[in-house]
Amino acid sequence: MSLWMYEMKKMFIHQKGLLFIGLFFVFSLASMILFDKPANPDIEMNASSYLHYLNQVQGPYSEETGRFFAEEAARMSDAKIALQKATDDYYDGKIGEREFLAATAPLEKLLQNEKGFQLIYEQYAYIREHPDNRYFLYTNGWDGLLSNDRLDFLWLLLLLVLVTPVFCFEFESRMDSLILTAPKGARHHAVCKVCLVLITVAALSLLSAGLRFGFYQLKYGLENGRYPLQSLTYFGTSAKPMTLFETFLGVTAGKLFGSLCFAILIMFVSVCMKKYAFTLFSCTALILLPYFGLRLESSKYVLPGPLGFMVSTGFFRGNEYKRNPFKDQMDVVFREVSNTAWVLVFAATLGLSIGMFAAILIRQTNGWSAGKRNAGRRASFLLLVFCLAASALSGCTASGNKGKSDIYNYASMQSFENERYRFYVDETDLEHIRIVFEDKQTGVKRDFIRNPMPALTRVANTIYGNGTYVYYMKYDSDKSGVMETVTRFAVVEVDTKTFRERIIFEKKLSADQNALLGLAKANARDAGFFLTVSSFFLDERNLYFIGQNEIRRVHRRTGDMSVILRLPASTSVAFDGRTIYYANEKSQVVKYDTKTGSETVIPDLVTRSFVLTDTELLFLNRKDQQKIYALDLRDSTLRKITDKSALRFECDRQYIYYVNKSDLKKYRIDMEGQNETLVLD
Repeated sequence: MSLWMYEMKKMFIHQKGLLFIGLFFVFSLASMILFDKPANPDIEMNASSYLHYLNQVQGPYSEETGRFFAEEAARMSDAKIALQKATDDYYDGKIGEREFLAATAPLEKLLQNEKGFQLIYEQYAYIREHPDNRYFLYTNGWDGLLSNDRLDFLWLLLLLVLVTPVFCFEFESRMDSLILTAPKGARHHAVCKVCLVLITVAALSLLSAGLRFGFYQLKYGLENGRYPLQSLTYFGTSAKPMTLFETFLGVTAGKLFGSLCFAILIMFVSVCMKKYAFTLFSCTALILLPYFGLRLESSKYVLPGPLGFMVSTGFFRGNEYKRNPFKDQMDVVFREVSNTAWVLVFAATLGLSIGMFAAILIRQTNGWSAGKRNAGRRASFLLLVFCLAASALSGCTASGNKGKSDIYNYASMQSFENERYRFYVDETDLEHIRIVFEDKQTGVKRDFIRNPMPALTRVANTIYGNGTYVYYMKYDSDKSGVMETVTRFAVVEVDTKTFRERIIFEKKLSADQNALLGLAKANARDAGFFLTVSSFFLDERNLYFIGQNEIRRVHRRTGDMSVILRLPASTSVAFDGRTIYYANEKSQVVKYDTKTGSETVIPDLVTRSFVLTDTELLFLNRKDQQKIYALDLRDSTLRKITDKSALRFECDRQYIYYVNKSDLKKYRIDMEGQNETLVLD
């Protein structure tokens, strides 16, 4: 008993084990509080409307559920059509204001829950593919707890600093020779140390799992733990007949086993090499090299060793495929780990751990040879470590302008003009669409983008300009190995004085690996959004991306992203450096202040198409048969530019071009509405 007490005191007090344990739990809780984000943030943003529908369908799929969704979808569609018709009739003067309000009030009340219905309908579309093992439930809690394959780097660090000194402390202080001369040698001490370490690691592993379970229980709730695992899309293709709570227990047990094996590995290396720094480096490398180096996610789960078990969620996933847009085929991104493969990996890992434990006892037995240095054994062990690392990686690839801003209009997202150049997307050759620039003095036209590897980089056909700076978006792809994927998204700034390029924002889109602490791992939903971006603009601190009928703001330095506006399917957008102008679902133009987050509806302005200039807002007036009007931004006065109805229009710094609604011909007029001429194609 005295030896146990001595070893516990040395481990927790002298080697500061209690301090490291306390810091681990403090930082773990703090990181979850500060950095945890819901798997589906739209659910949290529309919680009341989402829960309104979830409470009506929660549980297994049924025919009644299918009828409910069909009827509710029809109601939503009819309500949107009726609301649009009532709005058109009101602006056309067919109905009065009182009749308009009476007709639209119940429709608007129904459509308040539209976003919640869209969210639950997405879940319904997923569940009806396999209704036998997919249930309706609130997913954010269970997704946060289970739906990831991140390695807990704080836990990895704690094991290293807690376990490494257990034997290395004696080697550093030269006490190992003295202990080995004891009558029983050091075997008794070694058994005591190993048992103490394993008990401590097991207890901390269970406490850590309990902390995570409690956090997600309090933040989101973990109800319906008896629902099938496949209710979460992350495990949608899994063949494991398990419930959500059973999966949590399985993941916890796997992480416990992996942590114990890793602790034995640390002690084995420390006993063989007797070097503190080398033990830390080699053990870290044996975990991180395959974790970051393996291209296929599922590969780490079929390698003997602690890594796969320290993650564990992959043992419960099924086969997953991703469509390759370049090859028009489905590429495998995850292979399911069968029960047979799991048993083999478990047996191999257990056998290695038992072998390492036996080696620890052997190394701690012969007291008379403690002071001798066996260079051959050390060299062999060193070779073994590097061979393990090499085998783990075999067959794998290595892994603006400040001050006044120019006006941005969504309608002119493919062109920009400054004092010297005109930039635009050249579509004359449909097989070679590219961004070009033209010198306004000489008329010489050149390619704007210098892309030495067009097969690996795709440039989006949209630009944003501000003074002498022009910005464009590009997507980088990886064609190595068996799969081609879009790996990175970037916004590039070009100084048109020197034509030097600088990346001002970059986002990793491939979510197969994690960055340090998992804080920079690409979220699948965010990555999907960047693939749909149709246009963008920026200010001094943020970029604003338009895609998926919404505008998202991304901080240029931190990368934090948030949805600031939701837009109708087709609408005009403009930006003056601070204020975003957009048309809402009622065809009203709204001003959104990016500094304060406040919104202001411009009164008596009804349109779906507008263009912003430095001093005016040009628009098709819905109240006057789609004629072109101008709103003075300084005093809000209106002036009519044309007496003819237009289907659409665009403008540059001198002229307005519009398509006449009656004869479908294109005309040009000046900003004052004079000097109209027919434009010949």
